[in-house]
Amino acid sequence: METARKLEDEVTSWLNVSVHPHRFGGKDFLFESAEIGHTHEGGSVDIAFPRAVRNALLASGLAEQHHRVPNSGWITFQIRNEEDLSHTLWLMRLSYIRENGK
Repeated sequence: METARKLEDEVTSWLNVSVHPHRFGGKDFLFESAEIGHTHEGGSVDIAFPRAVRNALLASGLAEQHHRVPNSGWITFQIRNEEDLSHTLWLMRLSYIRENGK
């Protein structure tokens, strides 16, 4: 099974998460009405975090600056293989837990 499908299957199995088309291609993942992240064709994933979390992820090498808005709270991560998929799921789960706890 391809990684994009595995990502979608896992994230949509979480309580109150739905998937929708992303306006620039790919898919948006929403917890209720809050976006927990989105994918783009080609395997990149974008997730918004509070700046402190984003800065810690960047400093630890756990994510990259967002490709379009590098000075924001957004991060980007590229899925190239199964190990990257596991890490992406961890990042998405972090976003989900943050939104779920609000």
